[in-house]
Amino acid sequence: LLTERKTISLPGCFLQMLLFYCLGTCTLFYMAVMSLDRYVAICHPLHYPAVMNSRFCLQLILGCWAVTFLLMFPPTIMTVQLPFCGPNVMNHFYCDASLLLQLSCADTGFIEELMFII
Repeated sequence: LLTERKTISLPGCFLQMLLFYCLGTCTLFYMAVMSLDRYVAICHPLHYPAVMNSRFCLQLILGCWAVTFLLMFPPTIMTVQLPFCGPNVMNHFYCDASLLLQLSCADTGFIEELMFII
């Protein structure tokens, strides 16, 4: 956006898509972890320091990242391996998975179903 060139390479587009979806999904898991923290603080206030220690909090955060990576990485790898033909031009602000799948020459039904389920 800072340069005059308003294009992005295909690998850059895939990286942008992976980061966008990973960070967005991770935010949802962070909210679930925060709700667990509030649940323990409200329903079990005397056990809170023992349950929510720094080791358990680190495990929760690493678990959020691991689950996000395991959910988002397979569809992204499957999308990267698709053949792209024709003019690879998208009239959009960022690289979205549905737009990338429309540019592909192959059948993308399975990837679309996988992303819908995830």
